[in-house]
Amino acid sequence: MGIKNILFISSEFPPGPGGIGNHAWNLSRELNNYIPVHVLTVSDYAEENECVQFDNKEKMYLYRFKRYNLSFLTYLKRVYDIVLHLAKNRYSHCILSGRFSLYTSNFIRLISGSIKLIGALHGSELVPATKLSRLLLKRSLKNLNIFISVSQYTDKLIPLNSIDKSKRYIIPNGVNVENIDKSKNSFSKILSGKPCLISVGSITDRKGQVNLVRSLPLIIKKYPQVHYHCIGLPIKNEELLKVAKKLKVDRHLTLHGFLPNDQLFDSYKQSDILIMLSQNKASSDVEGFGIVVLEANLCGVSAIGSKDTGIEDAIVQNKTGKLVNPYSPEEVLDAINQILNNKEKFSLNALEWSRQHNWNIIVNKYLQIIENA
Repeated sequence: MGIKNILFISSEFPPGPGGIGNHAWNLSRELNNYIPVHVLTVSDYAEENECVQFDNKEKMYLYRFKRYNLSFLTYLKRVYDIVLHLAKNRYSHCILSGRFSLYTSNFIRLISGSIKLIGALHGSELVPATKLSRLLLKRSLKNLNIFISVSQYTDKLIPLNSIDKSKRYIIPNGVNVENIDKSKNSFSKILSGKPCLISVGSITDRKGQVNLVRSLPLIIKKYPQVHYHCIGLPIKNEELLKVAKKLKVDRHLTLHGFLPNDQLFDSYKQSDILIMLSQNKASSDVEGFGIVVLEANLCGVSAIGSKDTGIEDAIVQNKTGKLVNPYSPEEVLDAINQILNNKEKFSLNALEWSRQHNWNIIVNKYLQIIENA
């Protein structure tokens, strides 16, 4: 059976933040250039008028689930909306991205036994925290025809060893090359620091900003003018600032909050190194890839990232950046030294690497797999 049309259900989507949403947006719009794609998604962390303005610029069909005061009503209405779309459009394929989206495979399979279900797997949805979520995950994965992980790390998290390997694929995240051309000095702030270090992602335990803060006392001895800029939702800002003040490095730290794409790319351009010292300590929250690494690379900025996370697929060791033990200030400082001492070489390698992940290249890998699902 060929690809007639695609239903794409995602747990995140722009203009809200998040790597899953970034992936869903770029993949769906690229697929829509070849096959009709209908996107069903949420609008968390974004105002309604922002979503309307965003959606009006898109060529594909977009439907955003509403969130109600009662969680039960929210998810019941989402199920109802999905059922209506399935009945009206008779999709040939459905891509599920994110935890809730993956769980919907249980009733989608009941409604349509012929639809091809493709799981776009990122990481955290594969490490459930409760018995109920473990049961839902197991049942959900059994419904899928194809498993597409964004990294080798994510693929290894798939809990069902009995799954036929022929159904499992790894396709890395892509990067939107257009974004670098759209950012024209729209970020009014000048980022300080020599070197200027930056991280992008919600301030959380998983993103590991605290690991760089704990490394700052040692880094400052070598680079007294260093400054660390954190961009992302301020979920655990207070905790991070508390650590920084305790270590007396808070004057070397600035928390900028969430920035839209155009301002984000301007901030990349001002930085010397992207820092992603993510940690997979949380039982249900892991770093599956780290798409911001490719975004920074697109601006010629190399990255330092954590070993034993999905970031290993985003960084080519000693070429586009450095992979380190995130809990070792000595390794972090050594990586900074090596990159700054060979900045031009790392920058050129990073730029070349990012362009290999242009979404118009990545989408062809998806098309080939989906066609043969």
